[in-house]
Amino acid sequence: MAKVSKHVHRLKKHKYVKTGNAVYFCTLPDCHFKIEAELALGKRVLCNLCNNEFIMNEYTVKLVKPHCENCSKRKVDGADGKKHFIRPNALPILSSVAEKNTGDLRSRLNSATSTVIDEDI
Repeated sequence: MAKVSKHVHRLKKHKYVKTGNAVYFCTLPDCHFKIEAELALGKRVLCNLCNNEFIMNEYTVKLVKPHCENCSKRKVDGADGKKHFIRPNALPILSSVAEKNTGDLRSRLNSATSTVIDEDI
């Protein structure tokens, strides 16, 4: 009879040098779970960054330390005009900074472009 898992596994990929086979193994203490990387698709696992449960998909099966979609980095435009990768949970902090800078920039633009009506003396 097969053993029933009492926890959700946190996986890490290991690639064997000689054969090139890739397997995931559980990094939790006292767990000896192993699965081939291709067979991990659709399995419920723990995120290596936030410890929330998620289901492995085609993208996460390729990762050495799989993480959930909330912890994945997104490409955003920075203040310097370049593209940067940041995590979505850091976005509220950046959006508040951007709001302050936008308001300041708007007030400076309005003062620079406003026309002053000269009154005759």
